[in-house]
Order: sequence, then structure tokens, then C-alpha cells
Amino acid sequence: MSAEAIIKQQARSILKENFVKAIIALLIIILPFVIIDGTTTAISYSVMSLVPDKTLANILIYSIGYPVEIIMGVLFSPVINGYVRAFYRAAYSNTIELKDVFYHFSRGNYGRALRLNLSIAVRMILPILIFYAPLIIYEIVSVNITAGDFYGSIWYHNFYFILSVLSTIATVLYSVRYFTVYTVSADNPQFSTKQVFAYNKYIMQYRTANAAKLIFNFTPWLLLCLLVLPMLYVIPYMTQSLCVSAKWMTKASLEVN
Repeated sequence: MSAEAIIKQQARSILKENFVKAIIALLIIILPFVIIDGTTTAISYSVMSLVPDKTLANILIYSIGYPVEIIMGVLFSPVINGYVRAFYRAAYSNTIELKDVFYHFSRGNYGRALRLNLSIAVRMILPILIFYAPLIIYEIVSVNITAGDFYGSIWYHNFYFILSVLSTIATVLYSVRYFTVYTVSADNPQFSTKQVFAYNKYIMQYRTANAAKLIFNFTPWLLLCLLVLPMLYVIPYMTQSLCVSAKWMTKASLEVN
């Protein structure tokens, strides 16, 4: 049995006794972002209907509405830290505690989680821009330069899909270097952001390929997420598997030391 199969088997064993809690935890982290997105959409439609000048309406939406949505998303992002914490602690205890999802909203923990999330975002901005640059350039060229009916054609969509997939794969492969950032933070609440990234780097030495292999092992499962219902199983299953993997990687790094 491969390492990935063993990890997934352990994850299924944990979820077997905690499946309802796992779904509730997933819904908890989705709800704030659904509310934020729904509110922003409603406000955007209101602006479009109340402001006669469409150019002015678009300026208001893009200069005020979307920045506010991003800011609200960032402020609620510590719930993601708590979600990972709940599943990671379950990798040791075999029990998902829903209170862990809200752990970083307690005094003294919120700022630490927010700094960690912003630090990850800053580290990923440039790689994302680089990896998605071919897609952006392709879109600009297709709209403004290509002649005829290429833009919107089946060939346009085919190339767009291929570039999107390649850009996403490259981004995921790069982000794997931060695979244990959230679990290191859960293990070591006293660590500063700098210490979290330093310890993550130590754990991930020679292990990025293993993490990437496990993530891409879930490709068939992620395709099932095209349907809403399977997402309620696939995402907790994948999260638990990744947390189990992070547990063994952390233990392996301690044994080496």
C-alpha cells in the first residue's frame, strides 16, 4: 500500500466517527464568505439601478465595493486557520472539536492568525502573477489583437482552459512549500510568524514532492466537486488527509533532529 493510500485510509477512519462535525466545520467557514459575497452582489445591483450613469456606477463598484469585500474576507480569514486546526488536532486525537474552528477569534489569537494569513498572501502574490501571466496575456491578445471571430470561439475556450489548468498546477506546486504553515502554527501558538515559516521550511525539506503527490492524488475527487453535494465530503476528506500527512511529516522531522 502506498503512503498516500495509508494516509487517506487514516483520514477516512477519523472522519467515520466525525463526519457530521466535519460537515458543520466546513459550513461554518463557508458561511461568512457567502454572506460577504451575497451582500456585495446585492449592493452592486443596487448601485447599478440607482446610479443612472453606468460608468460612474462601475467606478463606485470597483473602487469601493470590491475592496470592501476583500477587506472583509481578510478579516474573516482566521476561521480558515481554525478549520485547519480542528482537523489537524483530530489527526492526533481522532476527534474533531468544533470550538477549534473559532479558536483564533479569541483574544490574543486573532492578530496572530491575521498576520500569518497576510504573510502567506504577500508571499504568493508575485508567484500567482507570474504563473497566470500567460493566461492574462492570452486574454488581452484575444480581445484586442486577434482578428475575426476567434474570441469566444471553441478554440479560444480550449486554449483558455489549457492555460488555466497549467497556471493552476504551477501555482499549487509552488504553494506546496508552505504545506505545514497552518499546522506548525496550531502546534506552536507561541511562535511568531517568522518562526512559523522557518519551522515549516525545516519540515518541508525534501518533502515537497510527497505533499504534491498527495494533493494531486485527489484530482478525481476534486472533479467531483463540480457537483455541490460531493463537495461536502470531498473537502473534509482532503483536509483531513492533508492534516494527517502534515502530522507524519512533523514527526519525521523531529526524529531526524
